Amino acid sequence: MIYNTECRLPYIKPEEMTAKQKEFYDIHMKAFQTMPYVWLTENKELNGPSNLFCHEVDLGMEFLPLNRDIIAADIARNGGKAHEIAVLVTVTAAKGQYGMYAHTMLGKSFGLTDEQISSIMAGIKPVDLEEKESAAYDLAVALNGVGAIPGAVYDHCVAVLGQEGFNGIVLAVGMFKLVGTVLNAFNEPVPEYRQEESKNG
Repeated sequence: MIYNTECRLPYIKPEEMTAKQKEFYDIHMKAFQTMPYVWLTENKELNGPSNLFCHEVDLGMEFLPLNRDIIAADIARNGGKAHEIAVLVTVTAAKGQYGMYAHTMLGKSFGLTDEQISSIMAGIKPVDLEEKESAAYDLAVALNGVGAIPGAVYDHCVAVLGQEGFNGIVLAVGMFKLVGTVLNAFNEPVPEYRQEESKNG
């Protein structure tokens, strides 16, 4: 059997972009410089979910600021660790390989340990989470199931996170369910991050 490891949606070279695509690209170049994961190809094309939104650039120009705002709001309300725990649960549930890679790197940057990340990706709740982090994990697991979340989960998580914190996790999980769907649709490959230096620059 031959395994497909290439993205099904062609990457767009910067020199071949329309004016609006180049504007979208330039926003990424400014906003993503500090990201600890590979978000450009060797040829400086946008990869990850940004590749689709460069093709669908009118939607991309709306998606990107919404994505950034939802992430920033959740981190401000719940902290980076709790946010990344919820995102890791979500991209793992979707089996979005690129998302699992990127948020492993982001999770580490917020202080999650390799053991915690590995446990989350194996579907096991880490035993050493703080109260907010534990609630974020429980809520994300419940939201990635089918149907309405249990009332006990809702009540407990609102009590721990507050209503605004609860809302922040809900919006982050919803955003990354969309991201997981995009990554899976186009088979976005994981960069070979073990042997190579980041290609962001």
